[in-house]
Amino acid sequence: MDQALLKRLEVFHAAAELMHRYQALVDAKDVDGLACLVTDDVELVRVQGNRKGREAFLDLYREFAASDVELAQHMLTNLQVSPLGGERYQVDACFWVITTHRTGEARQVWGRYRNDIVQADGEWRIAAKRISVTGIAIVPEDALVPADVTSFGPLPRRVTTTEHGGERVR
Repeated sequence: MDQALLKRLEVFHAAAELMHRYQALVDAKDVDGLACLVTDDVELVRVQGNRKGREAFLDLYREFAASDVELAQHMLTNLQVSPLGGERYQVDACFWVITTHRTGEARQVWGRYRNDIVQADGEWRIAAKRISVTGIAIVPEDALVPADVTSFGPLPRRVTTTEHGGERVR
């Protein structure tokens, strides 16, 4: 196999594994685990403001861990890896996450990541993380069905009373 192709495949695989580990650790609210995935001088870029350095980066995930999110499930797609020069690579991807909250609702959030990754001490790490949220949708509690309901076939029907005393079937 061509050495250049082999290198591209190795980096692509490493980037995919790193991004999936990142998302699993965020979902688990594992801030200590996230600390192992980033460089000391990691940059975080979001519309809410930029942060620089491992502790500043981790502060975002400490905030997430302390939030009212009960469950988070991130998904990643459309992964692309491009060399930036030297041993630095840009990793672009789309993400989608659904979160459930103590207040009862769920949220869907989607957008794009643009990360820079490097090898440090033999491990691939995130050197820059740019999170661009494209949209957020709220799923009201009354639109959610219990988790033990089958995902196929008829769904349970709910009858609710309208403000005028009538009934509405969902």
